[in-house]
Amino acid sequence: MALFKVSASAARVVAVDIKAFKPDPSATTWSRLEPLPTADDVTLGLQAPVADPLWLLARQWQFNELQGEDAGSPVGAALRVLGVPMARLVHPGGAVPDVALPAGAPPIEALVEQERVLAAHPKLNAQAGQHLMRMLRAAGLDAAADGLLGAYRAPVADPADAAADNAGFVWHHLLDGRAIDAQRLAADFGAAAGTDAQADAFVVALGIAPAAPVRAVLKQWRQWVDELALDPRTESGASPYWNPHRMEYAFGLRSEGVQPELRVQAEEYRDGRLDWDDFVVTSAIAPGVPVLGAAQIEWAPKRRPMPAVARYPGMPADRYWEFEDGRVNFGAIGAAKSDLARLAVLEYALVFGNDWYLLPVTLPVNALYKVAEFSVRDNFGIEVPIPPARNLDGTQWTMFEMSVAANPFAPRPRLDDCLFLCPALHALEGPPLEHVLMMRDEMANIAWAIEKKVQGTSGEPLDRRFESTRLSTTQTLRVALGATPPPGAPLHYTLQTPVAAHWIPFLPVKREGATPLNWSIQLQRGVVVQHYQVDATRLAEPRNADYAAVIQRLRQTPFVEPKPEQAGLQGFMFHPRGEILRLTPANAPSLFSTDFLRLEDEEVPRDGVELRRAFNYARDASGRALLWIGRSKTTGRGEGASGLRFDRVGRTGRR
Repeated sequence: MALFKVSASAARVVAVDIKAFKPDPSATTWSRLEPLPTADDVTLGLQAPVADPLWLLARQWQFNELQGEDAGSPVGAALRVLGVPMARLVHPGGAVPDVALPAGAPPIEALVEQERVLAAHPKLNAQAGQHLMRMLRAAGLDAAADGLLGAYRAPVADPADAAADNAGFVWHHLLDGRAIDAQRLAADFGAAAGTDAQADAFVVALGIAPAAPVRAVLKQWRQWVDELALDPRTESGASPYWNPHRMEYAFGLRSEGVQPELRVQAEEYRDGRLDWDDFVVTSAIAPGVPVLGAAQIEWAPKRRPMPAVARYPGMPADRYWEFEDGRVNFGAIGAAKSDLARLAVLEYALVFGNDWYLLPVTLPVNALYKVAEFSVRDNFGIEVPIPPARNLDGTQWTMFEMSVAANPFAPRPRLDDCLFLCPALHALEGPPLEHVLMMRDEMANIAWAIEKKVQGTSGEPLDRRFESTRLSTTQTLRVALGATPPPGAPLHYTLQTPVAAHWIPFLPVKREGATPLNWSIQLQRGVVVQHYQVDATRLAEPRNADYAAVIQRLRQTPFVEPKPEQAGLQGFMFHPRGEILRLTPANAPSLFSTDFLRLEDEEVPRDGVELRRAFNYARDASGRALLWIGRSKTTGRGEGASGLRFDRVGRTGRR
């Protein structure tokens, strides 16, 4: 039996009762048809296979395709945006002066992350000096190249262990003393060459003549060095915005020329990808200064823009029986009843996907904006104001909205509904110069920092795991030939099991200033002490030549601190070799130094963290190439075990 909808006038029916035309409400009607699959596969429902043409007409009627709607389409919009540019880069503790951010300044990520480049990478420093030598020889100034080489020789140190630092060994023999020290020459020439006369005097003082052509080449090369990399040329170590106790960057941006002063703060910038959601917005009112409240940027289109429908690949067509793009198949997305994230995506894509519109707005970056006026006009001429999104129950709505820093001690203007338009920068990160993996060791009840890669003497990375095997902790002295071995005991006692040299412990300590009512701990960097037999007579025997080489290597390694020899034993303390785990990398590691790195306990979760220090390369909006060294922190690989044990007793195998 088939049911059809027929009008009363066409059937020549005369109403006797009004209920014939206005029936009682029914609970079996619908307002919208939505798919409700009973399985996690919606492929069959999206295909909608049919064989009856009348069924197709019925489906069109059910989807209201045969019925007109008095719904207007947006044809224009009135928009006015107010903004305040962020003019200065601010250190959260005021340790360094504010940095101006004029037009054409490097991106914020580069300014925050940048570390010394040439001084921290001897190979690159020497290669930059070689470029100057090529420029001088191309200009026919061979004598000037030799003179500058004699005054500024670039050192590339010989590694203590050539097998572990093979790149350092190779570049030492290729470049040590054979190139100009670019970092030192650029600093000296920049400080002495304020004018052409001063630059000529600098060249003459080096015994080079004629001075004028050499000065021209040096100025051209100095400009090339400045554009080669962002090199602050300060003390060694991390950027001043790096927080070593949390292993992340912290900085702020502030406005200038408006009152109250607006600020955006990024207290946990860690992954090298800076965006608006890394910031919180706040303000500061200077005492005695009148509140201006005027925006420095006001944008409004000259002509009313037309909103466009938001499109995405695989978007359902406006009509049900219209062929769609098959590159994205939502039917292939399996979603169980408990998979809320996928269900939300499917609901948006299949039901509400055509309810969103885009309005193009072109605004300067690095500014805090707020929409002051927004209304949409449809094709019926009706003007509809669009207010900020709010929850109907009055609760806070924070999606696509910046967080506001709470400051109960100072009045502040209303800062919600603001958005910081952050400059977009897609940087390419090179292989890590330094790679540290931090993890929890529940069996030893401590945390470990594993230096997987560090920079060698040439600046190129080396594998510390291979270096650790070269500093072996499992070798023992052999008994001399012809000597009778001492009688063995049935049990042997081990004070401490060995740990690899590149495993650095972090021990829980009481926070400074902690009280019994406010108890908290931090993780402080420690050292692993390994003891070796160093009897001089037995070390001199040929059978112990490999063992003696290990002892000699330990005594010459910069990051290994020897202890005084006692009763034929000598302890060696293994300090970190890289820069990430040290507060003052320029100082020699020592147990009695003030370089006690402390981490907040919550910064090393059970998942662990991975720290990297690497070259970053990007181009800004003007096309300028930027190169700098920065750090990043990502999620680790979970818990681990070092095998560290104390006070172990075992059998020797004798009865």
